[in-house]
Amino acid sequence: MATLTITDAARVTGVSRMLLYRYIKSGKLSRTPEGLLDTAELLRAGLLLHTSDVTSPITPLHDVTPSPVTPEISVTSAVTPPVTSPVTPTDSNETRTLERLIDILQRELDAARERETLLLQMLSQMQQQNQRLLDMPRSPAPPHPSPAPPPAPARTPAPAGDPRGAMRWRIIEVLQTHPEGLTSAQLQITLGVERSLTDTCIGMCRDGLLRRVERGRYVAV
Repeated sequence: MATLTITDAARVTGVSRMLLYRYIKSGKLSRTPEGLLDTAELLRAGLLLHTSDVTSPITPLHDVTPSPVTPEISVTSAVTPPVTSPVTPTDSNETRTLERLIDILQRELDAARERETLLLQMLSQMQQQNQRLLDMPRSPAPPHPSPAPPPAPARTPAPAGDPRGAMRWRIIEVLQTHPEGLTSAQLQITLGVERSLTDTCIGMCRDGLLRRVERGRYVAV
């Protein structure tokens, strides 16, 4: 058998040089120490040899002049061609580009999932914190201070030597607790006396102890 260069082998077999390099890399084809391909290796790999394309000089194997390609080469015409279609450098570059793009998209997807997980954890922590604040007991509102009671009215001493001083003092004491004033009849009922207090009230007005307001109502001076 003859030996061929990679270019001549690609022309003879009708396949691309890239496919031949792939076969060599996978071990399907073996090269001579000079880097050539034996036609027997090409036939063993299932490649077809087109005798009409063998126009370039063939390097002899072990310095022996190769015999012309005999018709027995046509016996291999029934060999099934390789199923794998030739892969061109352009297809290989596109494949690597797609693989890099897929890798970038996968990393972005993983980062988005991590951000989603972090946001869900933060939302859960905020909900738990709000729930704890709602469950805390509320402190009672401070009671409103009650208004201070009005100061007790000063007791007016009865005039010395006046026998009516006790009754007058009682009338003044009652009127001090009723600043709006009372009539003589109301004073009589309040003090629980049987006699009328009209004359007593008139006399107290004359002495400047009481003051008469509208409709017979008296107030303490």
